[in-house]
Amino acid sequence: MFFRVSVSLYVECTASAIQALVLFKKLYLGHRKNEIHNCITNVVRFIEDKQMPDGSWYGSWGICFTYVTWFALGGLAAAGKTNKNCLAIRRGVEFLLKSQRDDGGWGESYASCPNEKYIPLEGNRSNLVQTAWALMGLLHSRQAERDPTPLHKAAKLLINSPMEDGDFPQQEITGSFMKNCMLHYATYRNTFPLWALAEYMQNCISLSSVGEKLK
Repeated sequence: MFFRVSVSLYVECTASAIQALVLFKKLYLGHRKNEIHNCITNVVRFIEDKQMPDGSWYGSWGICFTYVTWFALGGLAAAGKTNKNCLAIRRGVEFLLKSQRDDGGWGESYASCPNEKYIPLEGNRSNLVQTAWALMGLLHSRQAERDPTPLHKAAKLLINSPMEDGDFPQQEITGSFMKNCMLHYATYRNTFPLWALAEYMQNCISLSSVGEKLK
C-alpha cells in the first residue's frame, strides 16, 4: 500500500524558524553566516508573499488569522523588519488594530478556518488566548513606540480576567488542524495570557508606571 504525502509550507513554522536562526547567529557568530543570511532573506519573502489582502495571514495550527499574524510579525521583527521599513508589518498591525474589540480584546470564530476569511466571534466577545496572541504580535511590531493605548487595553482585560482561584476561564477552542478539525488545548488559557503579560511588562511599561497605565 502506498500513501501520498503532501508537503505544506506554514507561516507559523517558517516564522519560528527565523527566530531560531537569528538566535543561532547571536550564539555562534560566523558559523554558516552566508547560508543563514540567504535563508532568512528567502523566508522573509515567503511570509510577505503569504499575506492576505486585509493584512493578516492564514493559520493552519490555530484559530486562525489572529494566531498566525502573531507569528508572522514576530518572525519579520526578528529578521530586522520594522513598521518603518516593512509594508507587511504595517499591514499586519493595521489588521490587528482594526479587529480589536471595545473591551480591549480580540475574538475570532473557528469558522475562519474552513471559510478562509476572518470571522469574529458572535456577540462581540473577546477570547483571552487570542487576545494574548494579538497583544504579543503588536509588541513584536513595536506598537508601544507609536501608540501604546491598544496594548494597555488588552493587558487590562487579561489582568482582570482570572477567576477567584487564579485560573483563567476556559473559553472557545483556539486550536485547529486541516481547516476543519478544531483542537482543545487546556493549558492555552493560562499559558498565553501569562506569556503576553510578561512580554507586556518587559517591553511596554516600567514597573513604576504599571498602576497608572492600567487604571
